[in-house]
Amino acid sequence: MMHPSISVGLPVYNGEEYLERAITSLLQQSFRDFELIISDNCSSDGTERICRQFAVRDERVRYFRNDQNIGAAANFNKAFQLSRGQYFAWANHDDLWGENYLERCLEAVGKSPDAVLAYTRSMMIDATGRQMVPLFHNLGLDRGTASARLHRFHDYILEFDRSGTWDENVGEGLWIPVYGLMRRDLLEKTGLIGSYISSDTVLLEELLMFGRFVEVDEVLFYKRDHPGRSMRASEAYDSRIVWFTGRNHTARFLFPMWRVFGGRLAAVMRSPLPGHQRLACIAEMISYYLRSRHEGRTLIREILINLRRLIGGKTHSGKAIKKW
Repeated sequence: MMHPSISVGLPVYNGEEYLERAITSLLQQSFRDFELIISDNCSSDGTERICRQFAVRDERVRYFRNDQNIGAAANFNKAFQLSRGQYFAWANHDDLWGENYLERCLEAVGKSPDAVLAYTRSMMIDATGRQMVPLFHNLGLDRGTASARLHRFHDYILEFDRSGTWDENVGEGLWIPVYGLMRRDLLEKTGLIGSYISSDTVLLEELLMFGRFVEVDEVLFYKRDHPGRSMRASEAYDSRIVWFTGRNHTARFLFPMWRVFGGRLAAVMRSPLPGHQRLACIAEMISYYLRSRHEGRTLIREILINLRRLIGGKTHSGKAIKKW
């Protein structure tokens, strides 16, 4: 087939429980000119069988299987690298989409030349598909300058950091744009998904430096929460890193949130912004850490944790520090 207008990349590992429903939801889109790229991270359950069945029935489905588990980050990036469309969107194997999702997002991003992506309002659903609660929306990430958009994004994170009163599921709406429909040529210029905790946050911040985020005022994306979800299955420092990289982590010292800080600064330096705007974004990144009571303490905590490792020779398996 000729290159489609849209590519949807679906990375998956052992996703048989929800995969069929997710693929069906995507293939029933009202907008038809798209390809669905499935990158199977060497699953050991029925994922391969399900994917191959869909690939036989629908020529839009392109199935690829890794010889070994390359980690979630690399598999997300591989799904993008295999894409051919002018626009790209990531899809999880356990989520659902309204039938007009791609159509509405394409209309929105097409009307805004300075927009890097478009996404819709979203709803949290449970394991059975029952609608639970609307996710955070009206983000307003469409301000005129890159630093202003970053400031707005950081303000939302800090609001929870200071109050601690947001419902975690509702607040997850802040990260929903990472599943939006993106301009492929701009996404290609970013660092994509890094093999470290919260690299999706860093990617969103980098994309905000490229352009505006457009929100479609319609609930067409359904984020599934269930016990086997990756963010719940890999909560400890070490296991979370294994999930991202696909390798058993044996390093004695871990600095995941310092890695995020470095990723943020690298994203600014990689951006195509003029010098004065780049400086404004660096200032905003540093300001975020100074304004946050949590992020600053986290950086200090990681130093102390690794000092204890150095002194005691023990590994740390405590709770991973969440995006907040």
